[in-house]
Amino acid sequence: MAKSAVKEPKTLSTSQPKRPEGDVIAALEARGLISQITESSLREAALNTRLTVYCGFDPTKPSLQIGNLVPVIVLAHFQRMGHQPILVVGGGTGMIGDPSGKDSERVLQTTEQILANAERVRQQLSGYLSFEGPNAAIMVNNYDWLNAISLIEYLRDVGKHFSVNAMVAKESVRERFENREQGISYTEFSYMILQAIDYRHLFDVYGCTVQVGGNDQWGNLLSGVDLIRRTRDAHVHALTAPLITSATGAKLGKSEKGALFLDPEMTTPYELYQYWINTDDRDVGRYLRVFTFLPLEEIANLEREQAENPSSRVAQRRLAFEITRLVHGEAVARGVAGVSHVLFGGGIADLTPDTLPYLASVVPTTPIAAQALAAGLPLVEALVTVGAQPSRGAARRLIQQGGLYINEQRCADPERILTADDALFGRAILIRMGKNKYHLLLAEE
Repeated sequence: MAKSAVKEPKTLSTSQPKRPEGDVIAALEARGLISQITESSLREAALNTRLTVYCGFDPTKPSLQIGNLVPVIVLAHFQRMGHQPILVVGGGTGMIGDPSGKDSERVLQTTEQILANAERVRQQLSGYLSFEGPNAAIMVNNYDWLNAISLIEYLRDVGKHFSVNAMVAKESVRERFENREQGISYTEFSYMILQAIDYRHLFDVYGCTVQVGGNDQWGNLLSGVDLIRRTRDAHVHALTAPLITSATGAKLGKSEKGALFLDPEMTTPYELYQYWINTDDRDVGRYLRVFTFLPLEEIANLEREQAENPSSRVAQRRLAFEITRLVHGEAVARGVAGVSHVLFGGGIADLTPDTLPYLASVVPTTPIAAQALAAGLPLVEALVTVGAQPSRGAARRLIQQGGLYINEQRCADPERILTADDALFGRAILIRMGKNKYHLLLAEE
């Protein structure tokens, strides 16, 4: 039997946990991060007790999407205010498939596919929370306990606590149940039971008393709350974050190329940055509250600046930078922000040697030998050779008409020779043709 990619820790931190620091529920409400909550007593519990809070993540794809950040950020707020988060990679539940929000049966993946995806998801999640200190985050894979449950144990010890009538009434099941063409298999029908088992397992092992999920998970979360009440005679909580949409009602995280993924190989950092740069003015303040940890007062100032000078896009630029930094780190965020500034009329002042790889990933780039640049490259010949212009005649006309720029300086001389003196940082020549067509010549290091 294949083994999971994530193992539960053998020991937990022995550091003395601190008491909660502030009203986390009020903080989440102020940022628009709570959609549904089981009952008001969660606020009192969070004020007086260090809580353990968990959220599960589906590894049916090799990368999480931008929408998955919302519950992660909810967990991060809990941790920052003195509570302990648990990240559950769904190596077990991912083999079944959650029917929530699906109008047809999932195609089941192999154990090897799910566990490989689970490892990639684990690596992505590891960057958003602190795994050190008294409130250190814990990461587990539910394959480890779900795979160990026998069918008889599942039916006798868990299944008997679930009413089929109540399960059918759940929205995620009812919609499929009433669809005569698609229907729902017993496999997906039982998904909510498996998620309830997760919650009970984490309650037993870690004392977890809060489950966080997306708004479409409400029925599944309540199933776990009910199972713990029935089998452990204990009171636990559930909280959902809202589905984030734009002012036009469009689902968040959909670009022209499809979903926005956290994996840089599936969605480049520049694509992620540009997605947020294009945020509607009506949405930018709300997104800043949801997706960043900026103080609310600072966000209000950004909203005011944006309203006073919409063309500055100051709030969008801050939003894009903060989310890119959260997902890919400070250096990458600065790199793609600099590239965006250059390509959208800001000049080359923000370019640095570290920025060049990001620029090369965005615009057509041709490597050139350092010796060739030192010897001199006839401009017209270079434009044709690298494919920036279709012919020498076209290149000459472009230059004579004032449409060619070298490192943002207009070039009017068709006989110009490019040399190392033209290169930024000794190796980069950025050619712009017209308003926004670029080509980068990059000398080898």
